[in-house]
Amino acid sequence: MIQLGIQIGHLHPLFVHLPIGIIMLAFILEIYGRLKSKDAFNEVVEFTLLVAGVTALLSLGTGWLLGEESGYDEDSLFLHRWMAVAFTVTTILLYLVKRSKIEWVSKTYIPTFLLVLALISLTGHFGGNMTHGEDYLFMEEKEELVITNIQEAQVYAQVIQPILDDKCVSCHNANKAKGGLLMSTPNEIIKGGDSGSLFDTISGQEQALFLERIHLPMDNDDHMPPKGKVQLTDNEKALLEWWMANKNCFECKVNELPKEGKMATILTSLEQDTSAIALLTKDAVEVPKEWLQNVKAAGISVQTLSSTNHLLTVNMASMNAVTEETLEMLEDYAPNVIEMDLGFSNFNNDLMAALKPFKNLLKLKLQHTQVTDDIGKYLGDFELLESLNLYGTSVTDNLIDELKENKRLRNIYLWKTEVTEDGLAQLQQDLPSVTIQQIGADVFKATVLDPPTIISDRSFFSDSLKIAIESLFEGTEIYYTLDGSKPTESSLKYEGEITLETTANVKAIATKKEWEPSHITERTFIKNNIAYANVDLLSVPNEKYKGQEGKTLMDQKRGSVNFVDGNWLGFEGKHLNAVVELEKKQSISKVSIGALSAPASWIFYPTSFVVSVSNDGANYKEVGRKDMGNEEPNAEVKLTFFDLNIAPTDAKYVKLSIKSPLKNPDWHTDPGGKSWIFIDEVVLN
Repeated sequence: MIQLGIQIGHLHPLFVHLPIGIIMLAFILEIYGRLKSKDAFNEVVEFTLLVAGVTALLSLGTGWLLGEESGYDEDSLFLHRWMAVAFTVTTILLYLVKRSKIEWVSKTYIPTFLLVLALISLTGHFGGNMTHGEDYLFMEEKEELVITNIQEAQVYAQVIQPILDDKCVSCHNANKAKGGLLMSTPNEIIKGGDSGSLFDTISGQEQALFLERIHLPMDNDDHMPPKGKVQLTDNEKALLEWWMANKNCFECKVNELPKEGKMATILTSLEQDTSAIALLTKDAVEVPKEWLQNVKAAGISVQTLSSTNHLLTVNMASMNAVTEETLEMLEDYAPNVIEMDLGFSNFNNDLMAALKPFKNLLKLKLQHTQVTDDIGKYLGDFELLESLNLYGTSVTDNLIDELKENKRLRNIYLWKTEVTEDGLAQLQQDLPSVTIQQIGADVFKATVLDPPTIISDRSFFSDSLKIAIESLFEGTEIYYTLDGSKPTESSLKYEGEITLETTANVKAIATKKEWEPSHITERTFIKNNIAYANVDLLSVPNEKYKGQEGKTLMDQKRGSVNFVDGNWLGFEGKHLNAVVELEKKQSISKVSIGALSAPASWIFYPTSFVVSVSNDGANYKEVGRKDMGNEEPNAEVKLTFFDLNIAPTDAKYVKLSIKSPLKNPDWHTDPGGKSWIFIDEVVLN
């Protein structure tokens, strides 16, 4: 009988909001009728109050029966029940007062109505406390839990508890302990509820009670979270299973538990990059090519960080005509600008105010400009500023007090300024984390040109490709080669766009009279006119560096020196074997592989690769091999393509065996440790 009552009580959510809405409607109609002096509204209001009284009775009855179910805080339940009784009785009384023709009774109508409104507010408040917790209405916004290093994260506190708080605690807290289970603290979770410990295995079941409940079909009454609540995602279920499979530890770190395959990927996805540049990248709007072209046409060098990152760097170094109008040209996309180089230009104090829109500057270079201490009043506008170059300016100790507001400042260049040793000491005291760069003047000499930039939105093409080369400095001449040889002033002179019709390793330098030539800039463009159907990896890449698996080698996207960019396949202590299936049988005469070298990260170029071909995918014949040997001692981060020319061969399948050095070389800081190879593309021609 009690169980039947509880079942009827489950109708309470169906009725609970009806009297609230109907009473509010009656109050609005009452006010409207009085303002418009419409007596006809009296009958409408009277009927509305009658309906409100009936629905209040239904809500009270079903709610009372639902309260017989265990799991509710007794004090909260007591307050909610008797407030509901008071509201229901007063609502019926209000209806009777409305109908009354006795004058003194009629005078109590409005006070009684206000009392009903107060009671329904209190009743709803106490009901909300029971269902959602006492702090639900005015709860403080929880600070988002950010994991910057998943390996050092606490498994329970930082990975598991947020899931439970989000999906479980609303029904299992001190005010509403469904099934006698509380899940707010580790001790409550260990204690369990009416059905026993969450970690116990139910008779006849393979899984623990907790896991069994979350995997039940949605329409099962014991499924958790209940139907209608926000459900656990597949990743959240996997994390809970992983935690419980490892003895549901409450104090361990992620790096202390085994994590293979998919779990490593799920855990890595919880990690967030909280650097300023990462946060700005998320909010950066796309910059139209037309705008970039217009700015460049005005003599301002501006570049996006990459084809997919719309943050901007601006270079006006050595410009002698920087004006407010010049800077205003950049204001449309000022939030995107994170770096501005005004070194060796005519920039001065009067122009500093024009930089105010560029609030997201991370790096500001003002070396050898006419700025003084007066710029200090503007520096506080750049809250994200990390690097400030004032080399060779007239700033003094008076600037130091202004700089202490730039809490994110990490590097400042004050060589050849009027700042004294005492001023430097004060700055270090105000900003302990700042590095004061005390270095020689030759670091910022304007007589050394920056390398030119080779511009193209693609690195691969099937027919032809137009590229451009641009120097950051005015009045420079650019010389280039297409075969990978070192460019000199005797090489091809850049006159305008270059059309490539074959694979080219473009190298370029910038020159200017009485200036040292720039360093060489280099970029490889690959012609790829053979269509792939599929790439089958015979070797499994590391879970953290698996990109899009086989698709990574055929997506025509070069990886960057940032090897976690998702465009690389990484293999630790193993070779890479793969089969490329072509869309149709074709003649192949050249095979290229793209690779990365970063010895400090234990990443080295492959030592060799072997190419075999087949027409049936079963019987392969070797058609060529290339030996690159082991790398010489170096610490550079670089990427390149290795090419192998073979005799023209018809094939439908191409097998690649790319050999890793497997171990770090003797000259490495950790000789003999497992080394990596990183491959981003396979190109056939």
